[in-house]
Amino acid sequence: MDAMTWPERHPELSDGAIRLRPFVPADAPWVHDAGQDPEIQRWTRVPVPYTPADAEAFVGSFAPQQWRDRIGWHCAVVDVDGTSLGASALVVTDAEAAVAEAGYWIAPAHRGRGAATAALRLLTDWGFDALGLRRIELHVDPRNLASIAVGGRVGFTSEGVLRQRTRRLGEQRDVQMLAKVVAPGE
Repeated sequence: MDAMTWPERHPELSDGAIRLRPFVPADAPWVHDAGQDPEIQRWTRVPVPYTPADAEAFVGSFAPQQWRDRIGWHCAVVDVDGTSLGASALVVTDAEAAVAEAGYWIAPAHRGRGAATAALRLLTDWGFDALGLRRIELHVDPRNLASIAVGGRVGFTSEGVLRQRTRRLGEQRDVQMLAKVVAPGE
């Protein structure tokens, strides 16, 4: 696919064990609860402190607006029974070059069961197949070994460390760049 496309309707993606679906306002309480986790606060961009109003704005305004603007899909990661496990996102960073950044987090009670890997795999496949992306990046703190391992399991390759690239919780931080690209000719 030569040009990046954006579907009119939200997809609902599943691998039989987990499902990615659009956020709905009823997700705000569990998103808020997960946002209290020190690991989510340490490794992601959630505000600290993370208030109920922050979660409501995220699921009710920010995520839907990113979809309408055709630049991002922020989705809930749920199991086949509908239990909320976490969140995943794919945000276009360069539409002309068909490049996006992916992100994910899983609530503490659901970690270690492959949900992040499955979510990233679904999101990456959808980004390449449905959107026509050529490159998907992960920007990960080099100390977040679990997230780096998730990327590796989905075929992302480390491209190096961007020194002093971001600021989080009052600390200047490095960012490890991982990427997965479409093979030439595909």
